[in-house]
Amino acid sequence: MKKKKKIFGIAGHYLVLGIISVFVLLPYYWMIVTAVKPTEEVMVSPSTLLPSRLEFSNFFKVWESIPLGTYMKNSLIVSVTVTALSVVLATLCGYSISRFIQRRAQKFSLVLMLCTQLIPGIVTMVSLYFIVYNLGFSNTYTGIVIAYVAWAVPFCTLMIKGYFDAAIPREIEESARVDGCSQIRTFFDICLPISVPGIISTAIFAFILAWNEYMWASILLSGDKMKPVSVGIYDFIGQYGANTKMALTMTAGIFITLPAVIIFGFLQKHLISGLSAGAVKG
Repeated sequence: MKKKKKIFGIAGHYLVLGIISVFVLLPYYWMIVTAVKPTEEVMVSPSTLLPSRLEFSNFFKVWESIPLGTYMKNSLIVSVTVTALSVVLATLCGYSISRFIQRRAQKFSLVLMLCTQLIPGIVTMVSLYFIVYNLGFSNTYTGIVIAYVAWAVPFCTLMIKGYFDAAIPREIEESARVDGCSQIRTFFDICLPISVPGIISTAIFAFILAWNEYMWASILLSGDKMKPVSVGIYDFIGQYGANTKMALTMTAGIFITLPAVIIFGFLQKHLISGLSAGAVKG
């Protein structure tokens, strides 16, 4: 009887995971299938799950119809810069909160940072826009980087702080101090190497946030040469209509998705270990 319950329990878990996987993967499947469909089949109703033949011309046409290379270059510049700054600031802040702030002050600072994530971005949009404009950073990489870093650092700090609490015992640092290491050397020579999984998981979060963000980029960047992929593709849809260039839009979506998928594929082991370790205690 217990064995049957165990079998049914495992089957139920796999069934639920299978249903969730279908809902998660179906949009990606539809994007790929639409990109390789012949033009006459894209808008057929009812739609077909499989194309009658594979059409790969859209993968070349999209580069002629959209300045996709410029958009992706802009997104890479912004995303890499935001990731680097967010990781550096979050690591320093997270370590300081974890090690040097008293318990009550630590709780207050964590609650304060958590509250910043509960505030919708639209609330601070006007004030941040005027700050960036008055600083002379409107329609520049610097302005959009400031906005993204200000939004990403609080949550990145929470992530890396949890990792420092859970994965790095204080006894290791105390032993290093007894052996004559300064606080700075202890941080760089001992804590940073151990915290690599947590730093990588934080970096992935910051990169994806900057890569996918649309609202701030659409407000702070007005020139076509400065637009990231999120704004560029939306403008393309607005120019030709959602249905007119559906296949090209889906093809562009594939190219836009690839960088995040590749990064996650190579670093997923560190991401999982970093998130799981940071979730144990904090």
